[in-house]
Amino acid sequence: MNGQVKQSKGLQGLKCDIGIVSYNCFPELESCLDSIFSMEKNAVNKVYVVENSKKSIPGRLKKKFSGVTWSRNTRNVGFAAACNQIMEQSAAPYLLIMNPDAEIEKSFINDAMAWMEAHKDTALLGPCIMDPDGKVQASARGFPNITTAFFGRKSLLSRFFPSSRMARENLVTLANPTGPIEPDWISGACMLVRKAAVEDVGPMDQGFFMYWEDCDWCTRFRQAGWKVVYHPGLGPVRHAAGSSSRKVGVFTHFHFHRSAARLYIKYDDSPLRAGSIIAVPGALCRFLFLLPWVLMKQRDNP
Repeated sequence: MNGQVKQSKGLQGLKCDIGIVSYNCFPELESCLDSIFSMEKNAVNKVYVVENSKKSIPGRLKKKFSGVTWSRNTRNVGFAAACNQIMEQSAAPYLLIMNPDAEIEKSFINDAMAWMEAHKDTALLGPCIMDPDGKVQASARGFPNITTAFFGRKSLLSRFFPSSRMARENLVTLANPTGPIEPDWISGACMLVRKAAVEDVGPMDQGFFMYWEDCDWCTRFRQAGWKVVYHPGLGPVRHAAGSSSRKVGVFTHFHFHRSAARLYIKYDDSPLRAGSIIAVPGALCRFLFLLPWVLMKQRDNP
């Protein structure tokens, strides 16, 4: 796969839409929108923001970003459902899905669209995403298995043994790829999706209220013959992961494990689905084991 990012000349006015699902994190959302209109104004057609909390969208934000299409759900419908609401409105050939706590540090959308135009078999393209401290975030990953519980993005084992085989199989970016690669899935914190691919495969599975819907979506694209690509030469995008989820700690902790179990059950091809018999109790045990820590963290950060 050619790793060179060609200059974006010749796109003939091609633009993408941007979709953002927010949950009561308006300071981060403002910074996100500032970065979009500062870095990508010439590449963007429409920007859609869906507020998933019961909080009213500040009038100051609506006035400052009057070109944004704002909407608010009367209840939290989940990340996947809110993304699907945006996809129903978007008519552009490409849609960039971004988290509200992500900021574009270097313009990349035109180059990303040019790359997608040259690689018609690619459904999803993920740029380089960095943590606030400047470290490359593990936004390209392997499909989860039993080792993911111990070598996930935030696990101590991944931090202590980043060069281990299991860490690099789960967190593909630990190998520091210099060109585009095809991981099992890429993070929904920032991904460029081809509309034609969505029309072929369908939108996100709303059964995943939050977490793992991006892994499921990438898996469905790959199963349908589309490619999912991570390109470290695009970006970077800086992402302060979890700005929304920290506000409802136990709630998100529950849905993380519920979605993980649902993902495993959905793709379990073991005889008599025996793997699910292990995975579901395993997810429950992990949820209960980490629950005291989550409660303490929520108490310290109300």
